[in-house]
Amino acid sequence: MVVLHREAHGQQRWDAKADRFGFARGSVTAAISLSELAAACTVFPCVMARSTEGGWSLLAITGLQPGHSLFVDEHGNWEADYLPATLASWPFRLVREGGDAGRFLVAVHSPSLNTSEGEALFDEAGIEMPWLSERLRALVATDAALADTSRLIEALDQAGLLHARTLQAVLADGRDIELNGFLTVDEALLAELPADQLHALHTSGALSLAYLHLLSMRRFRALVARASQRQTEAAEFAA
Repeated sequence: MVVLHREAHGQQRWDAKADRFGFARGSVTAAISLSELAAACTVFPCVMARSTEGGWSLLAITGLQPGHSLFVDEHGNWEADYLPATLASWPFRLVREGGDAGRFLVAVHSPSLNTSEGEALFDEAGIEMPWLSERLRALVATDAALADTSRLIEALDQAGLLHARTLQAVLADGRDIELNGFLTVDEALLAELPADQLHALHTSGALSLAYLHLLSMRRFRALVARASQRQTEAAEFAA
């Protein structure tokens, strides 16, 4: 990733059809925000985790084995009914200048760019093309939504509702899979919360996050079935 700059990238183009989602083939989670959770919870199991910056992340689980997404095919096509905003923003990301205290800058995955195919990033005057301006606005909005979601997860943690959980599965070839490092809402503790705490979580939006997260966990079995189906298809192809 390099910082996007009109001088350095004034002649660059991005070909969305060529780039597609091959970049996400090795990812088994995707960060999402509360605003996405109503749609994402019907497709992926969604869990919480501490982020590397010390905050919280809400993660859609997209694979069961490191390096193997279950929703990107061999041609780089996205196969799920919902596309997380953090993936839709590719090949652009926000980065902080000079570490955590710095201002945000827009970075771009330079190997995704070229000088001949796709949409130009800037016009002849060095002004962002409308499509790029819209994508960058969406990028900023997504980052703000992720920050808000982190604060809501913190509220759930402060209420004592989060606990570490190991997700276990048996694949079609008999292998046992364990996913660690995630946290989920303890439904029993949630049911026992006093009314005033429930009200505070409700008004903040954290209660909606908790219930949609719990609903999403029903998708774990479907994710295991998808992984097993892929294994079976790969074995048949190799035979």
